[in-house]
Amino acid sequence: MPVQDTSRRNPRCGERLLAARAGQTMDMAPDRATLASLRAPPLRLPADRSRSAPWETASAAHRSPVPVTRPTPRRPADGRLDSGVDMATQSSGVRRIVSAFKAGFAAATESVAAPASRHRRRVALTEQHRLHFDLLCKAMDDPALTAVLDTYETEIPLDKQRQFLFANALYINALHFHRIGAMSRGELYGHLRVMGQNQVFRDYWEATRHHRKSLPVTSEEYALGLMMDDLIQELTDSDSDEWWVVGEPPDEPE
Repeated sequence: MPVQDTSRRNPRCGERLLAARAGQTMDMAPDRATLASLRAPPLRLPADRSRSAPWETASAAHRSPVPVTRPTPRRPADGRLDSGVDMATQSSGVRRIVSAFKAGFAAATESVAAPASRHRRRVALTEQHRLHFDLLCKAMDDPALTAVLDTYETEIPLDKQRQFLFANALYINALHFHRIGAMSRGELYGHLRVMGQNQVFRDYWEATRHHRKSLPVTSEEYALGLMMDDLIQELTDSDSDEWWVVGEPPDEPE
């Protein structure tokens, strides 16, 4: 039986057949698809305004042409926000704090160590003075030991040598009290002036002049020896009976 062309009698049926031939199913094809709609390009829907950038508003007049970006704080691995200060700046600050602490600690240590150092020096000087005096006492008691200290340029009798040893003990004793701070230079000058009044002491001082030449010129004992030289010279040249006012006490060293 011949197949009848039903598309001529039913145009709507023919359009559906054409749509099926184009790869569409009867369910997906539109109800009123035409030949023109099949050939037309797919429609593009307008952009969804609801997905616009956060800075855009419903009114176009208030839209910002350039989005404002703000720096986001860095978050290290431990979860704390980065303060923005780099490690070099932090290290520099730490070094300054450590340096200030060390300087303060050194100053405090020095202030504490200074009295201790002076105390050790006084102890050492006292021990040295005690030993020196013991040796002088032994030399004065034993003529054989007195001969060991006979370093004079001229011949000195034994008894005179013993007197010189005792004069030396008096002089060294006064210097010792000055060195440990128990006697000022002015007080030392007064004691030496009393010693210089004695002729035996003046003879001892003259006989031991070459001994003091071996001292360093920068030492305190050398300076005190020069002071004693001047004092004895002034006492010798003075014709005043008031010997206790002879000479001028030196200024205290700084």
